[in-house]
Amino acid sequence: MIRVASRTMLAGVIVLATALPSMAVAPVPKVVPTVPANPLLPHDTYAGKAITLQGTSDVQGANIAYDWDFGDGSAHATGTVTNMFIVEATHTYVGAVGTTWTAILTLTNTTTTESASANYPIVMRNNDLTSNVNVAIDEGLWFLHRAMVRNTCGVPLQPCGNWTNVSLGGSTQSAFGLTATNIQAFEVSGHLESGPASDPYTDDVARGLKYVFLNLSASAVSTHNVPIAAPPSCTVPPCALNPDGNGNGLGVFVNQGNPFYQGGMFIDAIVASGTPAAVTTTGPANVTGRTYKDIVQDMVDGYLNCLNYSNVGGSWRYSCNETTGDNSAAQWAAVGIIAAVRGFGVVVPPLALDWNEIWLNNSQNTTTGVFGYVGTGPLWGPYATTPSGLVQLSMDGDGRGDARWNKAESFIRDNFDNATTNSNNSMKQYFYGLFSFTKSMLLHSPGGVLTPITFLQTTSGSGKPPIDWYAAEVAKGDTSDGVARWLVSQQNPTPAGLAGSFWRNTNEVNSGQAQWAFSTGFAIIMLRRTVFISCVTDVQGRGTPANRGPARVDLTWTGIGGAEFYSVLRGTAAGGPYVAVGSTATNVYSDSVGLSSGGTYYYVLQPSTVAGGEICQSNEAKVIIPAGR
Repeated sequence: MIRVASRTMLAGVIVLATALPSMAVAPVPKVVPTVPANPLLPHDTYAGKAITLQGTSDVQGANIAYDWDFGDGSAHATGTVTNMFIVEATHTYVGAVGTTWTAILTLTNTTTTESASANYPIVMRNNDLTSNVNVAIDEGLWFLHRAMVRNTCGVPLQPCGNWTNVSLGGSTQSAFGLTATNIQAFEVSGHLESGPASDPYTDDVARGLKYVFLNLSASAVSTHNVPIAAPPSCTVPPCALNPDGNGNGLGVFVNQGNPFYQGGMFIDAIVASGTPAAVTTTGPANVTGRTYKDIVQDMVDGYLNCLNYSNVGGSWRYSCNETTGDNSAAQWAAVGIIAAVRGFGVVVPPLALDWNEIWLNNSQNTTTGVFGYVGTGPLWGPYATTPSGLVQLSMDGDGRGDARWNKAESFIRDNFDNATTNSNNSMKQYFYGLFSFTKSMLLHSPGGVLTPITFLQTTSGSGKPPIDWYAAEVAKGDTSDGVARWLVSQQNPTPAGLAGSFWRNTNEVNSGQAQWAFSTGFAIIMLRRTVFISCVTDVQGRGTPANRGPARVDLTWTGIGGAEFYSVLRGTAAGGPYVAVGSTATNVYSDSVGLSSGGTYYYVLQPSTVAGGEICQSNEAKVIIPAGR
C-alpha cells in the first residue's frame, strides 16, 4: 500500500497527467507482500528471529534516501538507495504473540524533498513450524530476488532476468533450468507475472519468464512405432504413437545440453504462471508470439517424440532418443507432463503412458522396491531414483495398491529416519531426491484421481509407524523430522551480513557442487507443499450446531488464478482419507450433509480446471461443530 507523504506528491501526479515536466515526482517505494492478493496480510516473525524487511525503489542515486521505520519505537534504519532493487533492513521484534506492527518504508528525493511511503505489516507468531516455514520462505525468496541478474533481451529489447552462473550458496550453475526453478519458487508462493505492479516480485517473474522462453527452440516431430506390447493401448505391436498433440508438426526443447533434464523445470514454471492464454514476447521463430499453452503442448510433444524406442522403451535420458532410459531424468518429463495436463489441459496419447509402464517394470528391483538409474541399480544412490520412479507412476495413474508403488514407498518409509550423514544414507541429505519425493507424495493420483499423501507408510512388515512426511517433528514425539522441519533447520544466513537466507545441500555424494545452486529454489517449493502452482493456503471454516436446522460447516478461502472451480473434500481424521462432498466456482461453500453437532471434520479443496482436472490440494481446515443446545 503506497502512502503519499507530502502534498507535493499529489501535485506531481497531477503534473504527470497533464504532461508538465517542470514539477518533481516522488520516488516510488514498493514492499514485498506476504500474499499479493491481500497486501494487508502481515509478515510472520517469532521471538528472537531477525527478519528482513524487503522493499524496492523506482530510482536510485546519491539523492535518493530511504528510511525504514520499524513501527515499534526503535531507531530507524536509514541510508542511500544505491541499488533500486534492494532497499532492505533487518530487525528483531519483541512482543507478545499476536502483537502487530506496521513498518514504514519512506523514500525521499533529497534534492526536491519529494517523498512517498509504503506500509509493511508484521505480526508476532508462536515459535512453531508454521511461523518458521513462513519466515524461511520470506527470507529465501528475498535471497533469490537479491541475486537475480537483470538485463535486457529479445527483439525488441525487453527487461529480462536470470540466475545463470550466479553464485547461490557458494556454487554457480550454467543450466537454464535454474532460472525456471527459481521463477517457479516465486510463482508457487503467489507472486506471478500477472500480479500487481506494487509487488516487486511481479517484475522478477516477468523477467525470468522472458528469459525462459528466450532459451527454447523448435524442431520437427513425427510419428513413431512402439516396437513391443504396451497394454492396454498396444497389444499387437508395432503401434503408432503420434506425438503431435496440436497438429503443428513441432516440438519445443530447451536450447542447451541435457534438455530433458531441464524441460520439466521449464514446463512447471510456465504452467505455474496460471495464464495459458498469455502470449510469449521473446524467443526464436516458432516460440515467440505464441500462447503459453501452445508452447507447453509443443514441449510435451518434444518429450513424446523422444521417448526411448528400444525394447525397454518408454523412458527418457539426457537428450533425444538415447538408447537407455534414466529414471532420474525421466521424472522431469513426468512432472512436466503432469503439470501440463492438469494445469493447462494439454493432450497426451494414452500409449505414451502405457509404454512408460514397461520401463518402470524393468527398472525396479522387485525385492527392495528401489527404482534404478539406467537399469535396476541406483548408480547415484536410491534416494533420487526411487522417488523418481514414484513420480512416473503418478503420471501413469498408479498409486497405493499397485505393488510397485507399495514397495517403493515402503523402502522410503523404512529409511526415512536414517541418520542424515550423506546422500547415500539419507534422502534428506539429497535435495534433488527429496524434491522428487515431495512431488511424488503431492502428485499421487491412483486412477487419475489426485490423492495427495499425508502419512508416509510401509507395508514391508518393518514395524515403522506412518509418519507425516511434511510436518513431523522429533520435538513432538515423531520418529524423525519431516521435510519442513528439516529444511528450516538447514537454511543458512547469507555470508558477509547480507539479508536473506539460502539453502546449500552440501552432503551429496558424487555430485559435488553441481546441484547446490538449485537448493534454494527446490527448498522453497517443497516448503510451499505444492509442485507447479500456487495453491489455496487459507481454507477456514465455522461450524453451526443443529438447532433450528441441520448441523452445518461454512468454508471460506482466497481464490487462485487458473482455477475454474473448487472440489470440496471432507474427512473425519487429520490427513484424510477424504471424500468429495461438492464443488463451487465461488470462494465459499456450505456443507450440511451427514454432519453432527459436536463432531470434528477436516476439509481440503482441490482447485480444478475443466480440461485438466485437479491441479493441487489446499491446506487442511479442522472444523469443530459446537454441541449445541
